[in-house]
Amino acid sequence: MGYAITFAQQKGGAGKTTVLAHLAAAWAAAGRDVAIVDLDPQRSLTRWAEIRKDPAITVIESKDYRAGGDIKAAKKAHDFVLIDCPGAASSLLENAMRESDLVLAPCQPSVMDVWALEPVIATATKLKRPLRILMNRMPPRMGALDEVLAELGPSRALLLATQIGNRNGFSKAMLGGKTAPELSERSTAAAETYGLRAELGALLGRL
Repeated sequence: MGYAITFAQQKGGAGKTTVLAHLAAAWAAAGRDVAIVDLDPQRSLTRWAEIRKDPAITVIESKDYRAGGDIKAAKKAHDFVLIDCPGAASSLLENAMRESDLVLAPCQPSVMDVWALEPVIATATKLKRPLRILMNRMPPRMGALDEVLAELGPSRALLLATQIGNRNGFSKAMLGGKTAPELSERSTAAAETYGLRAELGALLGRL
């Protein structure tokens, strides 16, 4: 039985699809059997996968009421099932979370992004699903970071140790169906991607 991770954030632009794609490719490169489920109406993840044409990553078509059952079935056939969800709290998001082992909420370092986490955290809490927050698109210098994180309150304990920087390599790679480590194996973006993969793998093993 594999692990399912739902990627959710109410505010657009948090980078959840980019993070998901990078993790999918990183786990596939490590020899793991990976499936991705695109439930976001924008279908950006599906478009990236179509450009990539990677036989090591299975794309599962699903929507609405089928999502929960499709995720449950996928966990039986794959090591990792990564689900890109629409941002708004909805029955679709709940169906995906209910079958997930972990909810990952990417968050940019802004007060508005932190506020937008609240319904996602509330939904995960209601469904008793573990949730972690990934600080994403971090600038080189962030003097007011502590003030932003203070808005998380008790949820600050849910922060992952890994942070992802605001690096052009991530978006540049996505345009060609690639990932940042594939453009430059020794880049900081690659180190961040592999660090996140390692941290989530260790976390899932403890849940």
